[in-house]
Amino acid sequence: MQMKRFCTWAGLAVCALWLAGCASGPAHPALVGGHLPDLVPVRDFVASRQSTGGYRVSPDGQRIAWFGVDGVVPAIWVQPIDGGSAKAFRIRARSIRFSADSRWLGITADLRGDENTRIFAGEVEGPGTDLRELMPAPRSVAHFVDAVEGTGDFTVTSNQRDKKVFDLYRVSAAGGAPVLLATNPGNVNWWGVDPSGQLRARTQLRGDEALLERPGTEAGSWVTVAQRSRWDTLSIFGLHDEGRKAWALSNRGRDKLALVRLDMITGAEDELFASPDVDLDSVTLSRRTREPLVANFMPGYPARQVFDPALAARLSALAGEQPAEVFVTSMDRTDTVLAVSVSTDRGTRSYLLREGQEPRLLGENRLSLIAKDLAPTRPITYVARDGLTVHGYLTLPQGVVPQRLPMVLLVHGGPWARDRWGDGATSRAMQQFLANRGYAVLQVNYRGSSGYGRAHMERAMGEFAGRMHDDLVDGVRWAVEQGVADTKRVAIYGASYGGYSALVGATFTPEVFACAVDVVGVTDIARLLESAPPYWELGLPWWHRYVGNPAVTADRARMDAKSPLYHAEHAQKPILIMHGVNDPRVKLEQSEWMVAALRKAGKEVDYVTFTGDGHGNQKWSNNLTMYRKTEDFLAQCLGGRTSGFDYYQLGAWAF
Repeated sequence: MQMKRFCTWAGLAVCALWLAGCASGPAHPALVGGHLPDLVPVRDFVASRQSTGGYRVSPDGQRIAWFGVDGVVPAIWVQPIDGGSAKAFRIRARSIRFSADSRWLGITADLRGDENTRIFAGEVEGPGTDLRELMPAPRSVAHFVDAVEGTGDFTVTSNQRDKKVFDLYRVSAAGGAPVLLATNPGNVNWWGVDPSGQLRARTQLRGDEALLERPGTEAGSWVTVAQRSRWDTLSIFGLHDEGRKAWALSNRGRDKLALVRLDMITGAEDELFASPDVDLDSVTLSRRTREPLVANFMPGYPARQVFDPALAARLSALAGEQPAEVFVTSMDRTDTVLAVSVSTDRGTRSYLLREGQEPRLLGENRLSLIAKDLAPTRPITYVARDGLTVHGYLTLPQGVVPQRLPMVLLVHGGPWARDRWGDGATSRAMQQFLANRGYAVLQVNYRGSSGYGRAHMERAMGEFAGRMHDDLVDGVRWAVEQGVADTKRVAIYGASYGGYSALVGATFTPEVFACAVDVVGVTDIARLLESAPPYWELGLPWWHRYVGNPAVTADRARMDAKSPLYHAEHAQKPILIMHGVNDPRVKLEQSEWMVAALRKAGKEVDYVTFTGDGHGNQKWSNNLTMYRKTEDFLAQCLGGRTSGFDYYQLGAWAF
């Protein structure tokens, strides 16, 4: 009688969800009878009012800003550094930065998930929370370059004039029209601006060459500083000495990315630091001296080189004895007030460091808040069938014997990216979610992944659905040989290139995988490149080098042969496909074609779309659906556990 009254009051739809959404325990023999940790609700992985991160210190050291939530709405908060009245700018932001005069907060946002990134400014002082758009041009992309010292201005790039390339502008947070500083001739892929807002350098792409240039003596003229292969990496930052010097991460003449001081007059490099094993990931510069403070890299567990002994001691004290990825995320102009993030495989905590004071905990992210129920991750290596050493990470569920477990091969996107140990990885929450449900999780940095040097990346040329996929299958075989994985209960899951890999697994090697989950994955490589966003124009030669040019008949034939869309009839196991409807990179039609082909071939496929999101979900409500679909799907094909209906689903429609 009570259930009948509930259904009458709440409606049949809600009642059906309630009855159909019961949690279920594990069915796989390796998990039954174990002592798995508490089942963490899906909502705790995707939404939290307590979660914070991305802390930024104002240049004058008086305020701090961070990502958080205002009520139930994503927001950017700003507050005096010693406490007091805080205010929230209600916006789902991608990045934040202070103006050099500390009066304004610059905010980057992708409001529709279509990557037409917009930039805003909000006033730090006073109660007002209005945001002013700095480059108000519809259907265009804008990004901050730097704050102009001593002012409330920023340098920014925008493709509002020509959607294929980015011009350089100066904008004022206080108001006024943008000022065009430099027009892109059609082949510039980098503008070099110093802290004073002066244009000091640019990089032009010409065929297979990249020309580093500086302004000439005559207005509008440019002088070549250095000529290199466009396939070299030279990431320049920290222009100083009136543009005569800079820092860079460079692999010119070497395999691994090293930290070098770059002479912007002669183009010569002076190497300061390199790892013999991996590329350097990032470098933090002093705001005061423009000299390097910290270099971060990740051979397995995270590592860092701190160039200042006193700072090294302070960062080591924060990290403790266990592995941790420690980043100085921002500092004031005197380098005496620092925001620092400390990330592990189970979340990130942020701290404030000030000279003469104990570190102050600022906040922690969603994973850190539930860390007690999460699982440790360890680096692994194995040898692929052609002799290549492959690196990756393995996460084992807690509370069960790690033998013949159901396993998920979690494939990173890119493919020119990598999986990481710390909390900075984009798939970290999904990895821990899967482990909490009872699965071993294997992540592989297959050939083509970044971070392991030029040779490791270039081994991927022509190897989509070839040796790149062999590396993944060899990882599964390694896990089976180690006794960790049940050979009959392995799923493949991925997003973007990882989604492509999941579909390759389902259609090229269906005997290896019990099921596949594809999120925003590529299904037709040639048509991906033909419908690429206009601003991919300067990057398409990279794709042509690694995969092929669809305008070339022989290349297109090879690309079609490597596209899961044309192998749908070979699928044998269940497939789950999910996609954001506003995706500008891998457009929704890629998934629609694949779903239609699978259904025409009589294959088992479930299809989910996310409104208001694109190439990766920003909205917690869409992530809630994605995680819920994933756990139910994998419980059916692998035998892990599922939490069932999450009551946050009742209100998710409003977001």
